[in-house]
Amino acid sequence: MHRKVRRKSSASGAVSFNMTPMIDCVFQLIIFFVLTSQFIQLQIEQVTLPLSFAAKPKDVSEYLNVVINLVDEDDPKCMVLGQQVDYRVIEGDNELSRLLKDRKQDAGEGKPLNVILRADALIPYEAVASVMLAAGRAEIEGWWITTEIKDMDEVLKD
Repeated sequence: MHRKVRRKSSASGAVSFNMTPMIDCVFQLIIFFVLTSQFIQLQIEQVTLPLSFAAKPKDVSEYLNVVINLVDEDDPKCMVLGQQVDYRVIEGDNELSRLLKDRKQDAGEGKPLNVILRADALIPYEAVASVMLAAGRAEIEGWWITTEIKDMDEVLKD
């Protein structure tokens, strides 16, 4: 006696996907982007940048960057990663130059260390010069001063 065996065709059954792994990945990506965006915001203080007509945008991804913010034109303060750092010129190293030396040592032989100075347009030059001197004492070879880039024609129209 032969029994007829019926097989279910694959077209008749419903197909379901396990969405749990995909949801886990999406949540991990969301958490990663939220955390990294907060770290980037810690480096930037609210400053009014000076204007520049000849500056060109730079690619900051080639370097390990340390952002230094000079704020408050009446009593200049140096902010690095949201914390106030002493930058004033003294004999030997100051707190800023020691911090830069530590960062340079941590960077090792990978990407070169680069200082990005964001100074308010009304900050006295002495404060900017003190930060530049601290970078020099830390033997930082690459540093940029951030400006707001404007086209001369735009400014003349206003």
